[in-house]
Amino acid sequence: MRLSRDIKSMTASVTEMGELAAEMLEKSVAALVNSDMALAEEVKKKYDHIAFLEALIEDEALRILILYQPMASDMRLTATALKTITYLERIGKYSKNIAKAAIYLKDRPTTFRMEEVYAMCDVAVEMVRGVVTAFESKDISSLENYGKLDDKLDHYRVTVIDGNIAHMRVDTAAIEAYTYYISIAKYLERVGDNACKIAEKIIYMVSGKRIEIDRPLRGL
Repeated sequence: MRLSRDIKSMTASVTEMGELAAEMLEKSVAALVNSDMALAEEVKKKYDHIAFLEALIEDEALRILILYQPMASDMRLTATALKTITYLERIGKYSKNIAKAAIYLKDRPTTFRMEEVYAMCDVAVEMVRGVVTAFESKDISSLENYGKLDDKLDHYRVTVIDGNIAHMRVDTAAIEAYTYYISIAKYLERVGDNACKIAEKIIYMVSGKRIEIDRPLRGL
């Protein structure tokens, strides 16, 4: 059936876009920590493919809606795809911004320790990969802990911001560099926010229930 084939193709494209967004996020932080400018440039270039996939999937989704006028379940999946690609594009842009920050910070060494940034990246990547898997498999059980993961990101963000403000007081010559680390923490926290929004859409797609991710997902 053509509808089934087109939905399968759209789902594969969303999965590709999500996996690319997670990869970009990992590589942007690796570029930052290792002062790897080649990797940072690679991440910046990959954003173009994120933008391409967003346009491609939007066309695929609109084609499905116009040609087939799908029934409820397929309609929800297609609508979720349209929402998801918007959030994934933002995640790709945050990764690009981190890569640009890595390039800026290469020649501006500071005494800031990167452990919390690494930890934030691990959580954020886990959340992005989790929603991509849930969209593809329609299994929402893994999304039940997203409120806790989002809280963890918030905690790390506060730790990074407080740590950098403390460093600014002693290392005044590097204040601008420390503000970049604060921005990076905010980008990573926003990745989690966008992953939570995707999770909410996927839960509605599968269960028909509308929830806010910071509330317990009882009965799902």
